Amino acid sequence: MRNGRVRTTMYIYALALLLAPVLVFWPLWWPFDSQQYGFALGDFSEQHVAMRTFVVSQLQRGRLPFWDPYTFAGEPAIADSLFSTFYLPSLWQIVFPPAWMYWVLQVEALWHAGIAGVFTLLLVRRLTGSTRAGFLAGLAFAISGYLTSYPMLQIIILQAATWLPAALWAVDKGLEERSRRFIVLAGVFLAWSILAGHFQTFMYVAYTVAAFVVWKVWRLRRPWHTVLTTGALLAVVSLGLSAAQWLPTLQMLPYSPHANVGYDYISNGFQLWELWGLLRPNPEAWSPLYVGLPALILALWAVVGGARRETWFWAGLALVALNLSLGRYGVLFPLVYRWWPGLSLFREQERWALVVVFSLAVLAGYGYAALVRRWPRAARAFWPLALLLFIDLWRANSGVILEPVPPTGPFVASPAVKHVAAVSPPHWRMSSEGLLPGGANAGLVFRIRDVVGSGPLYQEALDEFVNTVPEIRWWQMLNVRHVLTRRELQHGGLLHVLDEDGKHLYQTFIGARTAWIAHAYEVAPSRAAAIQATARPDLDPFTTVVLEEEPAPRPVAPSSAPAGEDIRLLTFADERIVVEATLATPGVLVMSEVWYPGWNVYVNGERARSLRAYGLLRAVALPAGTWQVEWRFQPVVMWAGIGLSLITALMLLLVWVVTRRTPHPTRNPSRSRASLW
Repeated sequence: MRNGRVRTTMYIYALALLLAPVLVFWPLWWPFDSQQYGFALGDFSEQHVAMRTFVVSQLQRGRLPFWDPYTFAGEPAIADSLFSTFYLPSLWQIVFPPAWMYWVLQVEALWHAGIAGVFTLLLVRRLTGSTRAGFLAGLAFAISGYLTSYPMLQIIILQAATWLPAALWAVDKGLEERSRRFIVLAGVFLAWSILAGHFQTFMYVAYTVAAFVVWKVWRLRRPWHTVLTTGALLAVVSLGLSAAQWLPTLQMLPYSPHANVGYDYISNGFQLWELWGLLRPNPEAWSPLYVGLPALILALWAVVGGARRETWFWAGLALVALNLSLGRYGVLFPLVYRWWPGLSLFREQERWALVVVFSLAVLAGYGYAALVRRWPRAARAFWPLALLLFIDLWRANSGVILEPVPPTGPFVASPAVKHVAAVSPPHWRMSSEGLLPGGANAGLVFRIRDVVGSGPLYQEALDEFVNTVPEIRWWQMLNVRHVLTRRELQHGGLLHVLDEDGKHLYQTFIGARTAWIAHAYEVAPSRAAAIQATARPDLDPFTTVVLEEEPAPRPVAPSSAPAGEDIRLLTFADERIVVEATLATPGVLVMSEVWYPGWNVYVNGERARSLRAYGLLRAVALPAGTWQVEWRFQPVVMWAGIGLSLITALMLLLVWVVTRRTPHPTRNPSRSRASLW
């Protein structure tokens, strides 16, 4: 009977935590307001909504989104972690039309915050023995100033952070009960944190879990090799299950702007005056350090007047994370960033606020439990205290990230979008300068191939190319047939199509090409040198190709104007392009498509050597004659990642089935359990 009441109480508390973010963001669903509110436009709509729209539309067509042809002149979508292609908790999105993605992602953000609160409840209940302490901690974390601010707008941060309390709960249960199954479950939660796509947040999650494992093993007085076996199991499960994401991303990193970042770029953090955000919310702004004044007081009581031995770990964790969140303005980060693995890879050190806020929430739970142990009558103040904490956080965070939005969402097809979509064949490209409705990634939504994009992972060579090569020339070489700009362009090869809201749409007649044949070549020592050579005024890129290696066969210039040379486009799809090329003499066939590992070329069905032309584009050397040239995107690394994830999942399923069928030993069970560790 008592167990039933406890279970019912837990369900009520869990439901309250799931509803808390919904209540804080009540303008999203309140029906009696003439104005529709939504998450602030910017990163949320331009990046995450657009990218998830593309992923969902591809999955609904029965395809994995390996290649994105619509942004950055083409990029590997799976390698770009912002697409969150394999994040399983988001698979529910495929039942909705892609046009609903702006609203669907907002719902997803709210329930992720609620889930983070529920698992914090479960963890703190285990640590303190008090369900009410767990509820207060869960409430402080779920609607904290951190989770309800920019992590919701950059939703992959929120999704990666959600599984921190879940992993800690499973680790605590696994170590306490000597259960490998719960350690494996913790590995699954860590894998979801990786698959969410924000590796910086996962790094914070991983370091927190690692520190907790060491602390817990010490508290339980277990052999120290338990740390190694637990860590190894967590690493194998989490990295194996998430290989489909991190392996392609690892391949892409050397080609991205993140390959060369300096201390000034990565070391920004909170300034000292911003630490006031611990004590009070920032007026009409994000409050990423604020957990509510009642929770902060309880956290301080846990350290000062509670069970100090139990709280040292969380207090120390909060202090270390707070110092790191200051970046170059603090003491710790400048000392450790060179040797602490991962610190030198990511910018915006204020994101350590996740660990600060979570540790304070846990300490608040400890504080309440200690308060009730010392003064049992204080338990009568639980509901007023919970209500006070909710009101405090609601007043601080409600509406901060919301703004009025059109009922149709941020991606409204403008006259320019309708014109380009109506007249453009699939191989044309446009240069929108980020002015399409919804931002620089709007091509993903409107299915318009664009030169620009928005996100941290893309080929740095594209930036170098468009910033170095004269504009008209790169329009020609990237097959740009439409330009959307705020500039008034005067060029005989541009046809003014329409104006809208200070923007001008032009159609180009400048000789832009899908493919061409060059019979002369230069070899540059590097990608940067090839791009510099392409920008030279004396170079005609349609007669002379700039390569980074010797082609075979070598191009031969015809003795006179080549007669009968021709290129016919037979197939043009996202991951497959087929052309028929006729050459009078040996030459190099160049496509106006960006080069990337995994794009293989076949000539009359036989594998040929793929070349990188002008530091950016795909090319292949051909003898004289007529050839069918097929480009296929065959990303071995991406398939290897998917394969490793599937193998890991199958192995875990097999082990689970076998252990479920194996009877537990009846003799000396304590020794049997201990042998696991």
